[in-house]
Amino acid sequence: MGAWGITVRQSDDGLDLLDTIVAEQLRKVEFAAFNVSEAIALLNQTIQEEIEQYKRKPPSKITDFYISETLMHNFTNAAILIAECLYDYYQTGELVVYDYVGENYDPVRHQIKNFIVTKTDLQPLLAELENVQTPDHWKYQGWASEEILKQWLLHIQSVYQTLKEHTAVPAGKGCSAGQRIRRPLVHAGGGTGQ
Repeated sequence: MGAWGITVRQSDDGLDLLDTIVAEQLRKVEFAAFNVSEAIALLNQTIQEEIEQYKRKPPSKITDFYISETLMHNFTNAAILIAECLYDYYQTGELVVYDYVGENYDPVRHQIKNFIVTKTDLQPLLAELENVQTPDHWKYQGWASEEILKQWLLHIQSVYQTLKEHTAVPAGKGCSAGQRIRRPLVHAGGGTGQ
């Protein structure tokens, strides 16, 4: 497992989670829209299935550790990944993702300019962003230096604030997950597990 930056997408685990969204959701709609409720449900289901698969293995300290310290952490990583995707979209009007295709896994760049997101979708993402900022959270404690921790905290606080601003905009108004620029506000449920 590796990381080369402070965002979830700058880690092997984050890219694996994003690849699941690309393969199972975005390809099916030809990269036309990122549906937040579907992405949350997809990642939660994928993580839970992997946990169940590991639980069927003979008990061992390695298996127990992998479930509790890697797979269970993926619920948090999934929520932050989706929050960061929304953040990028709200900041730039698009989300850039890569689909790796062919025998050589050649990267194909896609710009997603449509998100389907509701206030209901944002609430669990905001809760997770708030949780990771507490000093006893594993994510908070996982940084190699105080300087990197401060950079990460500033990033998480910026993501949180941006998403929070979009929960305050009434449906059909302005630049939230509302209308125009293809940001439809549709009704759907969602949540992150942990």
